[in-house]
Amino acid sequence: MFVQDGARLSYPRPQRRRGWGRIVVLTAVLLLVSGKLAYGSGPAHSDTVVVAAGDTVWSIASAHYAGDPRPHVEAILAANRLTTPMLRPGQALQLPRD
Repeated sequence: MFVQDGARLSYPRPQRRRGWGRIVVLTAVLLLVSGKLAYGSGPAHSDTVVVAAGDTVWSIASAHYAGDPRPHVEAILAANRLTTPMLRPGQALQLPRD
């Protein structure tokens, strides 16, 4: 009556979960954290100036920053990705804050 004649158990064995969801979430978190570390938490603070006729990078730097304008001229050129100090009237420039 209670003899098992080679039949397997009638209830299924619990299957092991692979954890792919955890791996995907962990990868996304690591990418987000590494991006924050590499590129900072946000854009750098800066002011915007519109170039008027006759303005130069030197005159803008000396008008907006105190002291020697040379390091500020280089900072303005770098912040706006300018290869030359030639400006056009109406051009908007980002002035990095100290």
